[in-house]
Amino acid sequence: MNNNIKVPTGIDDFKFLREKDYLYIDKTLFLKEIIDEWGKPCLFPRPRRFGKSLNMSMIYYYFRNDFDSKYLFKGLNITKLGNAYLKEMNKYPTIFISLKDTKFDTYPEFIINYKEIMKNLYDKYNYLLESDKLDETDKEDFRKIIRKEEDVLLANALSKLVGYLNKHYNEQVIVLLDEYDTPILHGYERGYYRKIIDFMRQLFVTTFKPNPVDSPVKKGIITGISRVSKENLFSDSNNINVYNITDERYSEYFGFTEDEVNNVLKQYGLIEKKSEVDKWYDGYLFGDTTIYNPWSILKYLENNNHILQTYWTNTGGIGLLKNLIYNLNNRQEILNSYENLLKTNIIEHINLNVNLDLSSLEGDRDNIYTLFMLSGYLTPIDNNISLKDATLRIPNLEIKENLENMVKGWFKGPLKNYDFTRYLYENDIEEFKINFENIVIESFSYYDVPDNNNGENFYHAFTMGLLRSGCNNYEITSNREAGYGRYDLILKPFDKNKTAYIIEFKVAGSDFDKAIEDGFRQIDEMKYEVSLKGYKIVKMVIAFKGKRLKIETK
Repeated sequence: MNNNIKVPTGIDDFKFLREKDYLYIDKTLFLKEIIDEWGKPCLFPRPRRFGKSLNMSMIYYYFRNDFDSKYLFKGLNITKLGNAYLKEMNKYPTIFISLKDTKFDTYPEFIINYKEIMKNLYDKYNYLLESDKLDETDKEDFRKIIRKEEDVLLANALSKLVGYLNKHYNEQVIVLLDEYDTPILHGYERGYYRKIIDFMRQLFVTTFKPNPVDSPVKKGIITGISRVSKENLFSDSNNINVYNITDERYSEYFGFTEDEVNNVLKQYGLIEKKSEVDKWYDGYLFGDTTIYNPWSILKYLENNNHILQTYWTNTGGIGLLKNLIYNLNNRQEILNSYENLLKTNIIEHINLNVNLDLSSLEGDRDNIYTLFMLSGYLTPIDNNISLKDATLRIPNLEIKENLENMVKGWFKGPLKNYDFTRYLYENDIEEFKINFENIVIESFSYYDVPDNNNGENFYHAFTMGLLRSGCNNYEITSNREAGYGRYDLILKPFDKNKTAYIIEFKVAGSDFDKAIEDGFRQIDEMKYEVSLKGYKIVKMVIAFKGKRLKIETK
């Protein structure tokens, strides 16, 4: 047992990790696979914090020709394979950039940041300004990037640097682009998707060209959450090898395998906790390999009390997932399937589209749950995964808690395991109204809630999440057929002596009283109460306009 090994949570610099003697799970055989597949660029879509950046840093230090990195790899698996692989060490000019921090509200802000990224990158290679292999035009273009001049064709800056290094060294260049889709996904959320796609297409087409012998690029390695398809980011659809989480090859290099977790738990004297660790952090299937969440394992080891809890929160683009659930035209279908997912831990009949098409995310249940899988919130039910009619499952307790908290995350306050239904259970309607209105006022931005049917669904989702949080007394059902229509929410108490509730949501417009009246009329005319025979029933209508609301019962 060695509890003194430092845990590298949040450290993705391979050199720093090795020099400072942090724990390192040896993934260097990844280098062998890369060398065996020289040629086409490779894209590795994986969830956030599953080791992508550390792997890219490891690749960078292995191949870069301006640094002697042999000491960093001493004793690691790649050094045991012989000269065929060792001769590739420190041989190639290597460029490494990351876009993981390019999350901006506007496209101009992204451009300003990308100029800074390119300036800092070019600064590392400013010795090229003294190279006799570059002509004066090359050098002036180089200076323009460093000066961040306005007339620079910024999307071409990476490919130009590749060309400069190729000229100077007369050697092909390795290009590492980490988290390439961060600005794309953020642009999609913030409304500048078209502009960022045009920018990234230019970057990809100029940098990752087909790879004939005379190409300046030896190998391109790209990471992200997904492959963004139907946008022609690559000059030819056959010009990149994509290794998704459903593919067997490379499956063991992102995240921790079971053997790796066993070994590290033994090192820390925690092997007797293995079964509990499995329940919390295991359960992913990448190809046919069982994978553990590496971030959570490391945080668990780092925690002095080794508490099993949720560590991997708010890391996998969950903001986009929440927005998709609550802002779709057919959100009620998604909400119903999501509610069933939380009850059963599985979602069935999904046609997976691992080449993500953002343009068809809205309104497409299959694409949404594919994004859940790519982001690390769902995983194939077994290793016989078929892209058609697939079944996905919640991998572990940590993710189950994340998914349950997704709705609760829409409003502020420590509401985990807080049973808001207790007011209704105790027939304290006035207290329910007061607390509900306070939560809405504190939590909603006025502009969160449109004054149309989408706003109605917004309130529906919010209320369902609020009532389901910590609920022990009711079966809560949503949008099911009863009588002559579909009700919004029904709370059926497990104790038949307690009151059941039918809840209807109505957009108020300028007349709250009319909206309330319409809500009660709908409940009565549609005869929703037929599903509650034998129960004492209270009918509730929640009318709203933005975050102003009125609640009436009868």
